[in-house]
Amino acid sequence: MKRTIIFSILLLTVVATSRAQQVKILPIDLFSDANIINPVVIDSVLYFSSNKKNSIAVNYFNSDESRLYQLYYVKLKNRKPSGLTHSFFRNSNRVYNQVGVTFAGIQPIVSQNDLTRDSYHGHPLGIFIYNDRSDSSNGSEIVKDLGKSNAAYPSISPDGKTMIFASDKDGGYGSSDLYVCKKVAGSWTEPQNMGPDINTKEIETAPFIHDSGVIFFASNGRPDSRRLDIYYTYPTKDGYAKPEKLDIGVNSAADDYGFFYSKNEEWGYVTSNRQGKERIYYFEETFPKFDNPQPYEEENLCYTFYESSAENYDASEFSFKWSFSDGATISGLEVDHCFKGPGTYDVALSVYDKTTNEEMFSLVNFPFEIEHKEQLKINCLAGVIHVGQKIQFDVDASGVKQFQPTKFYWNFGQGSRVKGKQVSTEYKKPGTYRVMCGTIDDNDRSVRVSNYIEITVVK
Repeated sequence: MKRTIIFSILLLTVVATSRAQQVKILPIDLFSDANIINPVVIDSVLYFSSNKKNSIAVNYFNSDESRLYQLYYVKLKNRKPSGLTHSFFRNSNRVYNQVGVTFAGIQPIVSQNDLTRDSYHGHPLGIFIYNDRSDSSNGSEIVKDLGKSNAAYPSISPDGKTMIFASDKDGGYGSSDLYVCKKVAGSWTEPQNMGPDINTKEIETAPFIHDSGVIFFASNGRPDSRRLDIYYTYPTKDGYAKPEKLDIGVNSAADDYGFFYSKNEEWGYVTSNRQGKERIYYFEETFPKFDNPQPYEEENLCYTFYESSAENYDASEFSFKWSFSDGATISGLEVDHCFKGPGTYDVALSVYDKTTNEEMFSLVNFPFEIEHKEQLKINCLAGVIHVGQKIQFDVDASGVKQFQPTKFYWNFGQGSRVKGKQVSTEYKKPGTYRVMCGTIDDNDRSVRVSNYIEITVVK
């Protein structure tokens, strides 16, 4: 039997505290007597869904006697709710469940079901687009031909060309899967399952496409899942990167989903039942400080080899050949050789009879060690960098010997900071910028390595 997306997880109640190693996380003060879920922030306005009681006289219920979810919004001041909370639709039809909203430009796209549609047993959730917010009954369904299956929690990419949502439609890998469709010539293509690298035999739900292109979602079917936890992936040339569990302290031992991340990845909101009810929590990263980053220095892997004792041999009778354990052999008394990378190499100098070309003996034989400089190698995956161009960076941590780096923190020199091994940004103004990457020992946070490079951005 399929598990509907609305909401077997709402029935799960776990009291837990969050791991707050690098994040400050607090519940927001809204509707204390009701559940609030699925936050989205646009222009300092928080949009969310709640099953709060709407009226003393008239209220509508699901078949299990639970109150319906409706969309609301409230203005934010310093990222906290400020002022009155309003219904999302000015004329709301209260026989709808509305469990999430996203935006395609100014058009709201709502995840909802219509309890008057008795032709569909179980009243499945669908995805509807609206021209305005005057009436909750005038939306047009986007994802069609799903029969009795649910389609819910849509997220639209910043360019408006990609939509990802959750569905329990037949042919998936688990209880609910993530699907993707593209906007082509004004219409959405048929949804495609995002595949077994993303989806599991359990629940994948509540996707969120970040401005960076990273896709966040909730899952309870991965080896390191406790309940529903937040994971992230991103598109690659072969599909999608292997999902990783979000490591900023947002995940708890309870259900965590409905994730929203700010553009600069410094703060956000998440839905969780860690204190019993489904609540929205505000989180703010305490980004670590790197007080004295060092400039990255290109490593010199080329060396000159010379053995002075070989001068005692008559050059008219003897020749010399250097041999290196990386496979290179070079003739001469003084030679230059470039190694491919750090390591320990065997180096030998042999003396040859010029007449017979036979090796007479080995004059020297010794190990030659090349060590990485203790630094992070920052790679800028672009040539000329232009304003508005998306630039990718990655980091090579093989030079760090004090510890095994697992987390990387970036500052792009124009106000934005992100985490990850491979990251991207864009610059809005020409100029010279310092791009810093740092890492911290997980076992001793006082041990840190940080380096920077300088890049030039042109018009």
